[in-house]
Amino acid sequence: MAEFVAKRHNMTFAQLLSVRRNRDVVRPRQIAMYAIRELCPHMSFPAIGRMLGGRDHTTILHGVRKIEELIPTQDLIDAEVSLTLAHFRNMKEPPVDLMLSARIDATSKHLEVLILEARTRVSEARLSA
Repeated sequence: MAEFVAKRHNMTFAQLLSVRRNRDVVRPRQIAMYAIRELCPHMSFPAIGRMLGGRDHTTILHGVRKIEELIPTQDLIDAEVSLTLAHFRNMKEPPVDLMLSARIDATSKHLEVLILEARTRVSEARLSA
């Protein structure tokens, strides 16, 4: 999502993640924050911050609130946000949510370990009985 926003604003993903604070970079970065939050509501602000260059959760919260504040008053921001959200919502195959996929993968591996440990305990208990 952030890459899409960066391309729409004629910048690279690295530029979007940079520490630069001028409006030409900050506004698209905030739009990316807002879009990620809207399209992946299960993601926490710290997780979004990690995706966007290790930013603090309060920075993400500020960015999302700023875009929420600007949408009703600035037609260009409203149009850009609407276009970005529509792009991802109208995809035939929605993009893979990498954070969710990683969490599912880690959880399933953890579950496999717990099952193996439980089976081992049951086997040991049968042998000692």
